Amino acid sequence: MRQLASSLAALSLLLSFAAPALAEETVTADGWAKSQGFRLGVEADVLTRTIEANLPREIVSGDGTSGGAEGSSFAASFAVVAQIKLVAGLHLDAELPFAYGSSHARAPGPAEDDAATIAPELEGFFFGNPSIGLHYSASVLPMMMLTGGLAASIPITQDPSDDTKAAAAAALAVRGYFDSQRVLLEHVPLRARGGIELRLIEAFHVRSDLVAMFAIPTDGGDTELFIEQGNEAELRSLGGFGVGARLQAAFPLTETDKLQLAAEPFVGVEPPTSGVYFRAGLLVALDEPLGFGWEQGKLATVRVALGARF
Repeated sequence: MRQLASSLAALSLLLSFAAPALAEETVTADGWAKSQGFRLGVEADVLTRTIEANLPREIVSGDGTSGGAEGSSFAASFAVVAQIKLVAGLHLDAELPFAYGSSHARAPGPAEDDAATIAPELEGFFFGNPSIGLHYSASVLPMMMLTGGLAASIPITQDPSDDTKAAAAAALAVRGYFDSQRVLLEHVPLRARGGIELRLIEAFHVRSDLVAMFAIPTDGGDTELFIEQGNEAELRSLGGFGVGARLQAAFPLTETDKLQLAAEPFVGVEPPTSGVYFRAGLLVALDEPLGFGWEQGKLATVRVALGARF
C-alpha cells in the first residue's frame, strides 16, 4: 500500500504541473478526436466468469520451465489514466494500473486427476506498472488525425509473491492480452504506437491503432514482445451519444499461441467539447486460447470507462 500511495502522489504532482496549461486550453476544431486535449478517467475490466486456458509462464513457474500448463483464472483490473495537452499537438500520457486476480494451474490432462495439480489456488491484489509517455497528434485533413508516440512502464513490484504472480497472470488475459505493459512482472515495457482517427461524416467515427511493445527483463527472465492492433467504428449523435464496435488482434509473439482475436460492442457518451465521458462494452474472445467468449470457461469481459475531458 505504501507503493500505491507514493505512485498516486507522483501522479497528482504531475497533474499539478500541467494545471496552468490546462487553464489556458480552449476547444479547437480538432476536439472531436480522442487523441487531442486533456482527459482524466478510470478504466475497469471485470471477467464475467472464470476462464480456462493455457496460462502464461509467470503463473506456473518463476523460471518459465512449465509454460503451457492448463488452468483457470479470474480477474478484475483497473487503471487511472490521464492525457495532458502540453503544446500544439504534443501530449503527456500517464496510467496507474492495479488488479485483483486468482489462478489455479494444473498439468495438461483430465481435470479430475488430483495428481495433475502443479500449483495451489492463488489469489491476490496486484499493483501494476505505472506508465509515462508522450504522443503527438496532428490533423492532416479536416476529417483525419494521425498520432504517434512512445511510452515506458516502471516495474515497481520486486520479488513478487506467488499470489502477486497469480493476480498478474489473470489480469494479463482480462483485456485479451492488450495493454500487457500494465501487469507484466519484472520487465521494463517500452512501447511505440501509431494511429489514425477519421470522422468521415459528422456522425461516423473510425479509429485504428498499432502498438509494438518490447519488454526488457529485470531479473534474468525472457524478453517479451507483443504487438497490438485495434479498430473501432462508432455512430455518434450530435449530443455525443454513440454506439459502435471494436475488433482487436493481440500478438504475444513469445508465447505458444501467437494470436488472440477479440470483439467488443459498446455504447458511450463523448461530449463534443468538455464534460463527462462514459463507455461500456463487452469484450468477447473469438479464437483460442481465450475464445470463443460465449462458451463456459472462455473470455468475456465487461469493460467500463468513466472520466472527464477539458
